[in-house]
Amino acid sequence: ETEKLYVEDLGLIVEGYMVTMTTKGIPDDMKGKDKIVFGNIHQMFDWHKDYFMGELEKCIAEPERLAQLFIKHERRLHMYVVYCQNKPKSEHIVSEYIETYFQELRQHLGHRLQLNDLLIKPVQRIMKYQLLLKDFLKYYTKAGMDTEELKKAVEVMCFVPKRCNDMMNVGRLQGFEGKITAQGKLLQQDTFTVMEQDSSFLSRAKERRVFLFEQLVIFSEPIDRKKGFSLPGYTFKSSIKVSCLGVEAPVEGEADRLVLTSRGTDGSVVRYVLQTTSPEVCRAWVDDVGQILENQRNFLNALQSPIEYQRRESNSKSNSLGRSMRAPLSAASGPLRPHSSASIDCQRLPRLLSYNTSLPTLYLPSQGGTCPQGPGETNTPQEVRSYIQTVHTHTPGVGWVPMVYSNI
Repeated sequence: ETEKLYVEDLGLIVEGYMVTMTTKGIPDDMKGKDKIVFGNIHQMFDWHKDYFMGELEKCIAEPERLAQLFIKHERRLHMYVVYCQNKPKSEHIVSEYIETYFQELRQHLGHRLQLNDLLIKPVQRIMKYQLLLKDFLKYYTKAGMDTEELKKAVEVMCFVPKRCNDMMNVGRLQGFEGKITAQGKLLQQDTFTVMEQDSSFLSRAKERRVFLFEQLVIFSEPIDRKKGFSLPGYTFKSSIKVSCLGVEAPVEGEADRLVLTSRGTDGSVVRYVLQTTSPEVCRAWVDDVGQILENQRNFLNALQSPIEYQRRESNSKSNSLGRSMRAPLSAASGPLRPHSSASIDCQRLPRLLSYNTSLPTLYLPSQGGTCPQGPGETNTPQEVRSYIQTVHTHTPGVGWVPMVYSNI
């Protein structure tokens, strides 16, 4: 019944606003913005109306079909992630015209709800499916029935909304000049109290929203709603490239504190002391940062053995949304890490005390030039050099190419 009401609400947008705007035209200053307002909501409406609603109705007579329905369509449900990624831009445009153009359209269509109230419906809906599945799981467990597929379905419908929330938060980040989609998957995000230490100077503690991507760590300042901003947002403050990133070993008695480091090209090190909300959050971040650094180490090692690297990669299986396709953890493995959408297995954390200065020395032959120093040269504060070769030898010769880790 709630699915029917949801499809009706989507119809008010697609068959109401979108059709009217197409036939009657839009203001000149809004041309080009209309597609951003609605995103891929037409695609969502068609799928729910023509297919998914009917499949849910079949589950009334055959409830055992419900879990498989969500598992089967995990890839399709990714369209909600796409919608949520566009949502902050949509909200900004709608807020500009909500009292003028869209108000006139609402009155013309005879709608009770404002456009922004309708556009939030998909975000609310994707969050509710997990509640439905959790209710079924509870009843199946009490009845002593098989719950394996339901557990998988709950996992899917907890993961998709989290990705949606991640994308909306990233979409509200302002002032970052790089391309956010080029930073890889968002692995972690949370709000911390952060102190920055450069040399001997320690800054005062500040509230920061921190995003951990595969290629970058971003520190941002939450926008104060008291200053007139009705929507949550973040202003970019600083970042750490993964090639310069390090994590300090946890200190006994400070399980809720995380220290990230950034190595400069001149050898200087800036420490970021992050006070977390709980030891579990801290542990999850340490796990993911450690895994990123280990992945970097493995990448460099793969230059020596590309065939072995390709063999391992072909054995690694993951689904379209990036969730790891490994067997469920046993109770002995401990609880799942919270707040993480990482696709990487973080059960084994390397004991990395800082950044990548311990990476192995590798060698790569080139077509010309000579190596000014052997691989045993002393690392200077200005740069950390190595020489890369694809064959197994430890004696550099003609044609060695110096590599600077911070550029990798």
